[in-house]
Amino acid sequence: MPRVLLRPMIVAIALALLPAAGLAAEADSFLAEFRKFAGQHCVGCHGPEVQTRKLRLDQLALSLDDRDVAATWVKVLTRMSKGDMPPKGKPRPPEQAASDTLAKLRGQLHAASLSRQQREGRVVLRRLNRVEYETTLRDLLAFPVEVKDLLPDDNSAAGFDKVSSVLDISSAHLLRYQQAAENALRSAIPTRPQPDLKARHTGKQITEQIKSFSMILGKSAKLDGDTLTLHQRTAGYIPCGSDTAPVPGRYRYRAMVQAVGTGGQPLPALLNCRQQYGRDDELDRVVRDVPADKAVEIEAEFEMKPRDMIVLQGWTLPGEREVQQANREGRKLEAGLAVQWVELTGPLDSWPTPGYRSLFGNLPLKPRSHIKALEAGRAEPPKPANRNDGWWIYDPLEPYSAKPLEDADRLMKSFLPRAFRRPVADELLGYYVKIVHAALDKKLSFPEAMLQGYRAALCSPHFLFLAEPVAEKDAALDAHAVASRLSYFLWSSMPDSELLQLADKGELRKPAVLRAQVERMSKDPKAGRLTANFAGQWLDLRNINATSPDPQIYGEFDDFLFWSMPHETELFFEEILRSDRPVTDFVHSDWSFLNQRLAKHYGIPGVSGGELRKVNLPAESHRGGVLTQASILKVTADGTRTSPVLRGKWVLERILGQPPEPPPPDIPGIEPDIRGAVTIRQQLDKHRNTPACNSCHQHIDPPGFALETFDAIGGWRDFYRAPRGPREKLVDLAHYPGRKIYRGVDVEKGFTTPAGKAFRDIDEYKQLLLADKDQLTRNVAEKLIVYATGADIQFADREVVEQLVKQSRDQKYGFRSLLHAVVQSRLFLCK
Repeated sequence: MPRVLLRPMIVAIALALLPAAGLAAEADSFLAEFRKFAGQHCVGCHGPEVQTRKLRLDQLALSLDDRDVAATWVKVLTRMSKGDMPPKGKPRPPEQAASDTLAKLRGQLHAASLSRQQREGRVVLRRLNRVEYETTLRDLLAFPVEVKDLLPDDNSAAGFDKVSSVLDISSAHLLRYQQAAENALRSAIPTRPQPDLKARHTGKQITEQIKSFSMILGKSAKLDGDTLTLHQRTAGYIPCGSDTAPVPGRYRYRAMVQAVGTGGQPLPALLNCRQQYGRDDELDRVVRDVPADKAVEIEAEFEMKPRDMIVLQGWTLPGEREVQQANREGRKLEAGLAVQWVELTGPLDSWPTPGYRSLFGNLPLKPRSHIKALEAGRAEPPKPANRNDGWWIYDPLEPYSAKPLEDADRLMKSFLPRAFRRPVADELLGYYVKIVHAALDKKLSFPEAMLQGYRAALCSPHFLFLAEPVAEKDAALDAHAVASRLSYFLWSSMPDSELLQLADKGELRKPAVLRAQVERMSKDPKAGRLTANFAGQWLDLRNINATSPDPQIYGEFDDFLFWSMPHETELFFEEILRSDRPVTDFVHSDWSFLNQRLAKHYGIPGVSGGELRKVNLPAESHRGGVLTQASILKVTADGTRTSPVLRGKWVLERILGQPPEPPPPDIPGIEPDIRGAVTIRQQLDKHRNTPACNSCHQHIDPPGFALETFDAIGGWRDFYRAPRGPREKLVDLAHYPGRKIYRGVDVEKGFTTPAGKAFRDIDEYKQLLLADKDQLTRNVAEKLIVYATGADIQFADREVVEQLVKQSRDQKYGFRSLLHAVVQSRLFLCK
């Protein structure tokens, strides 16, 4: 190389290396200072004479580019900042010396983490998880495809299944993606003429069509003219005649009904979408309140699959055993659901379906025999108009193209930018067009050739991964990457046309535009996916089905209560977001969403009906916030017993953002001597007296015991239930007249925090949590960042998190305002 070019290059390289050299020199200086500090205050526990621990502070290198070493230094910083190191009873370093050391350590960790982010980005490459894969196909094809259960389960990290570092891909994934794409694409193509279902049946017609009604007429069901009145819940299924959905799509169900014998109170009616011969546990359920003063029309829409049907049920009517008991006692059944008629209409979507249009545009659908005739140069046969003999089973409809090569180019050019969520280069477009042309050359039919191209696209990295290319030197994402990150944050799916158009124009990164889009998207029905997938994982609602309460102990637990539990929490979350209420409401609020079943369970009077609505809680109520909601109390129990350890760990992880550390890997699990311990508190006292257990249990036990006055299904208790016992131990169950339970030992209330602050019950404990609003906000901000970006919190992120907390403090800790701030932050807008 000529010397005239070599000399400037050497100078440039040297200048580029100056910051790195400066950082290295600063690190060496700090390490020398820290080892001097550790030699004076730390080596007694972390030096050469202590062989039971792996952490040797006298030997720990400052190689912060090594993620494991950096993680160890973060633990050192955390323990020292909390005052856990040195441990209580040991001499403590001078406050100023400790403060200076911690400040320098923070600086070293921040610089190393930020440097790594600038080189590699926070998120290198993230795969769509299986929920996102399915919802993306649903929005891309405008069709309710169901494919996520075909895909392998996703791993989780930091509480979510969106973290790129654990979303691996294997040969099993690739095989399943092909199957899922094939199923989704074929389901979006109609093979039969447009169905037109509009079936209405009176109550009398229902009894004539459904033979099982003959067994209960005159007993728990009565017929008066055309009106059928049901007095029993379990036998009270009213199908819409024998009608089922002929094709997948959206259908509307209507019924003219009235509550009778309810003392003027509304009767909750349950509308179930279920398979004609299926079980009841996988249903789409809607509740409508039926008034008692007049007949009203109730309505709901359902996504239905072939052979799905809608059934109607009076949810609070007595069950079969209660009816039999009433008959034995000669009691008349008063409450009932009077049904004049039911109706099922659909599908409501246009035809051909939007899914078909997304794949084949305006190409016509023709019977296969007609297409073969046209391709052979013969005249097209007459259309089978007004025939309803199922001819499409033997001669299904298919897309027809008179110019397959030209149509393949046009359709693929329209499909790929939407599927890949950004403009597609001509070379990449040509690759997928060649797949279709090659299939046509092999004499495959036009739709089969197109499906090969589409399937290849839906299994490609451009569809499966969020690559997130950068547009600037500071690792800022380009506009289309921002569009995808925003849509997968709020909708768990692809950007819509408005987002993509703004990205095409380069306007999406403008703060005002970005804010307007968050507002628009959060009001869209698809924002319900944020509730299902963010709140569902953060608050563990996805695990609501994980346990079943023991019916011998919790006989009051029923299907109505089970359905109501997660709906309270979901509506609560959505209200805090919609109204920009403070994040502290997640800890305590004077309101919640209740229906008559939850209100009875909570002992709150004056609530009737099955539809949940916002209710102000009485001043003396122990409810308010998510901690005391039945759904949370159920997912933190095992169905039979409660555990202060499980619940305490949940509060630390989900609400405080301060998860307990796992035990050191070289120390086995310890079973302390709990002989003589009768209550759970006495047993855990034994744990806390074990040094290896105390460091965690001093943090876990306080929130766990604060929630110990709630049982496994979220009911308030002053004593534990016993599965059996002497008759004198039978007592009335609060809020459930006539129901008895066996009384066990009393619940020991109250506890003391690690800071020495005592509390008597959950109400006082919540007030202790509310004293640190910044930490509650910090936790929620971190959860939003992890979910939105697909990466766990890194040390350099802490600076941004603190900025978000300060900004939230100025905005009265509003949850919606915090979400906006996250979207506008460096962590969201940069790789």
